[in-house]
Amino acid sequence: MSDKLNILFLFADQMHAFAMGCMGNSEIHTPNLDRMAEEGVLFRNTYSNAPVCSPFRATLVTGKYGSQTGTLRNGSYFPDGTPTVAGTLNDGGYRTGWVGKWHLGGTGNTWVPPKLRADFTGFIGYQCYNDFLHSIKFYDEEGEEHWYNKHRTEVTTDIAIERLKGMKDEPFALFVSYQNPHYPEQPAYEYENIYKDVALTQRPNCQDVDPYTPTHSPPSPKPKENDPVYQKYGGNLEEYHRQYYAMVSQLDSNVGRMREALNQFGLSENTVVIFTSDHGDMQGSQGLTNKGTAWEESSRIPLIVYVPNGTQGLVSDDLISGVDFFASCLDYASLPPEPSVEGDSFAPQTRGEQQILDRPVFSEMQSWCMVRKGDLKLVASKDPFQPTHLFDLGKDCYEMNNLLGHPGYTRIKKELLAILKGWYQRVSLVENGHG
Repeated sequence: MSDKLNILFLFADQMHAFAMGCMGNSEIHTPNLDRMAEEGVLFRNTYSNAPVCSPFRATLVTGKYGSQTGTLRNGSYFPDGTPTVAGTLNDGGYRTGWVGKWHLGGTGNTWVPPKLRADFTGFIGYQCYNDFLHSIKFYDEEGEEHWYNKHRTEVTTDIAIERLKGMKDEPFALFVSYQNPHYPEQPAYEYENIYKDVALTQRPNCQDVDPYTPTHSPPSPKPKENDPVYQKYGGNLEEYHRQYYAMVSQLDSNVGRMREALNQFGLSENTVVIFTSDHGDMQGSQGLTNKGTAWEESSRIPLIVYVPNGTQGLVSDDLISGVDFFASCLDYASLPPEPSVEGDSFAPQTRGEQQILDRPVFSEMQSWCMVRKGDLKLVASKDPFQPTHLFDLGKDCYEMNNLLGHPGYTRIKKELLAILKGWYQRVSLVENGHG
């Protein structure tokens, strides 16, 4: 066993920050994530810098904002020569691996060629295929198809455990990309059954909308209302919530399987485990579905970090965002920072060291950008650049009271707008062709 810390990075797809028991949700069953929070650090205020699949993944592997790399659309890829977390870890003596959904530089149930793998040396997965029950196939490094007759979530874990076993004798960083609880909601029966006919509490900002969202890979336009797939939760937001919770509970069980595998292979005392998600899911909040918005349900994501012999049971309210993952992984690997990375390491907090991350965090998509500083959050449109929403999340966590124009917040709006404008002008230099 190496003296260096290994890194196991687990992340969900479309799981908002509030879908865990440890975040105060008593109606969802997430015992493994809750235990991990008790044994490690729960970061309650973590944001996706671009709350859509490909843009988040581009930030994860480059440590840069979507405007800097031109990756604010699904299927996009960052410029050649951009330093990556895998490349930097490779150079630092680590074996790097990726398992599962990729969704960078393409889409579909297809092979990911080496030029699109962001320097991960071990790689078994697929671009993007939104089906958990059929056409479950993964492509290995050589492009060979491997078919499975099992739920996609269980297969992802099976392969990840297999890869863990093959990497365990040298320092490794293994990234496992689950597709739960992304629509279509297709949990395995045993997890669906947990929530059968259970009345769930909707968030106070929720409106009754049709939760059905068509997929593009494979194409699934909205079916007729007598279609059995549509009937599962089409037009029924309550049932969508039940199915979504079931998907999260299935994911939670697989996080438990991954941690048990670390125990089995003698790696639990030498491996950092990070759990997060790429973005959230609106689920009727603010009358919206899906993601890609600045609202909390879309942009705020879970983050739990376990470090062997590190901090236990800490609940941190410091602001974290996706650009911090690259920096933190290098810190855990005892490697020097990569100068091109925008974020800061949160590793000291998880090791029991004194650390306060007191800085704003940012999120964006093509049409909007957002800054949060302390409890205050300002959203602006990009073209023209002007504020659209201001919230005090300490007093209004469901974002139901837009404070723009409120006389008591005039100075705060001005300060946040200056911060956001300065950030956007800096990071959009590449996007605008000046960098």
